[in-house]
Order: sequence, then C-alpha cells, then structure tokens
Amino acid sequence: MQALIVSNVLLWCLLVAMALVVVGLIRQIGVLHARIAPAGALMVDKGVAVNQPAPKLTAEDRLGRPVNVGYPGERAQMLFFLSPTCPICKSLLPAVRAIDRSRDDLEVVYVSDGDMAEQEKIIAEFKLDRSRYVVDPEVGMTYQIGKLPYAVLIDAEGTLKAKGLVNSREHLDSLFETELLGAATLQDYLRGQSPRIHHPGDDLPTEKGSA
Repeated sequence: MQALIVSNVLLWCLLVAMALVVVGLIRQIGVLHARIAPAGALMVDKGVAVNQPAPKLTAEDRLGRPVNVGYPGERAQMLFFLSPTCPICKSLLPAVRAIDRSRDDLEVVYVSDGDMAEQEKIIAEFKLDRSRYVVDPEVGMTYQIGKLPYAVLIDAEGTLKAKGLVNSREHLDSLFETELLGAATLQDYLRGQSPRIHHPGDDLPTEKGSA
C-alpha cells in the first residue's frame, strides 16, 4: 500500500515537471516568434532610390506594341524581371500572374532577355500570351538589375515606390506593404518601429550648459 502511494506521488511530480517544461517551451517559442521579423524583398542599393521619379523609357513587347515604363499614367506598374533559366522566377510566375489578373489598377510588365525561343516556351507554359512581355536588355540595364528574380513597383505618378529581390510570394507582397507604409523596404520600416531601449537615468533632468 505504501509503495503504491509513493509511486503515485512520484507520478504526479513527474507530470508537474513535464507541465513546467512545456510551459517554458511555449514561452520560448513566443519570444522567438516576437524577435523574428517578417521577411521582405531585399533591396539592392543600386539605381534610383525609392520615392524618387522612376527612369523613363519606351520598349516594345514581344508583339511589337510600345510599353511605356516609368511614365505617369492611369495605372501603377510592376516590373517583374525574370529569365527562362531561373527556377525561382518560374516558381513565382503563378503568383505574379494572379496579381496581374486580380488588380485593375496595376499593369504588370514581364521583363526578360535572351533567346526568343526560350521566352516563347515560358510564355506558353505559364499562359502569358496576353501579358505585357518585354524582351529587351535595355530595361534591365536602365534599372540596374543584377540578380533575378527582381521586381520594381512604380505608382501612377511615375514614382518608384518599392523594389527588391523577390524569392517568394511573401517578398512580392512586401513590395505593396512597403508602398502603403511609405518605407524603402519592410526591414527599414521595422527598424524604425523598434522600441527605443530605455536606460536607467534617461528620465532624469539634465543641467543646462553641461557637457
């Protein structure tokens, strides 16, 4: 009888210990989640700065139609720079295409360079035949694009509002978020929103004329 009581006590102690461990793990997960900032498109510091007039040029799409880039117009523009040999570019095309079809206030321009036969394959695979698809290295050189996939967001007034490397749908969405927030990148906005660290003595009055 005594052995049974002792075993029950030990069992309850073990359960309490396990519960404390679980609570501790949950708290650590919460702290870690709070410290990890959402990832945004990484802006490479090249070309025109955000919130400055976008470079203006006119290119032709694959059907010979003129495409005005960076000019004021009725709609905003998103330039999506891609390559048929870029796997990440291909993985993002369904998301870009969905954005293109869901927003009447935005014109998506696909910008690429290289062999036209390879371009036609990717156009057929992802059903981009009705999209603005430009094959012209001048656009990439004008916007100083060095890595892919890359996206540039230009508002209807012709102001460059956001840009960066986009390796996921989250990165794409961050371009529109930073436009609304008025920041260059999502990371810049989060750094600006970080709470100021309070040091002891910060609230103490300072003497006039002190060094």
